[in-house]
Amino acid sequence: MSDYYVRLIPEEPSYVLGEQLINTIKSLTWYRDNTTITVNESIQFADAGENFERVLCPFCKTDLIDWWKDAMDEAYSMVAGFTCLDTITPCCQKDTSLHNLDYHFPQGFFTSLIEMESYCYKGVFQVPQELDINEICQELYEITSSKWRIIRAYY
Repeated sequence: MSDYYVRLIPEEPSYVLGEQLINTIKSLTWYRDNTTITVNESIQFADAGENFERVLCPFCKTDLIDWWKDAMDEAYSMVAGFTCLDTITPCCQKDTSLHNLDYHFPQGFFTSLIEMESYCYKGVFQVPQELDINEICQELYEITSSKWRIIRAYY
């Protein structure tokens, strides 16, 4: 049986949820037993699992998957995680971040992660209690002053 998750990560990969914010989030009406909050000491990558289809340049839409694999290896340290996400696209020679590449399905880097187990019905992710993930992201923005990215992962 496959597992589906809705992951929420701040748009700023180094954003760290403090204990007071974690407690506030846990008190919100949408927070359930199927929800976990993780805070890492280093930046990690939140992938979409089997939903990972491609990585494109955010500027010219060139397929970057072969280059991306090497760029990820260069940016990662077994000791410190991802330390520098800044990069230059090989196609356009433009400054960007590994976090800001055009991932299909959305993916990204995080220090803080909110993860909800979900299920898939007719190919569409469903979150228990019919929660509106966009409304949750808006509520998180109001609490944290940070925008949040939705990652729908399938394993």
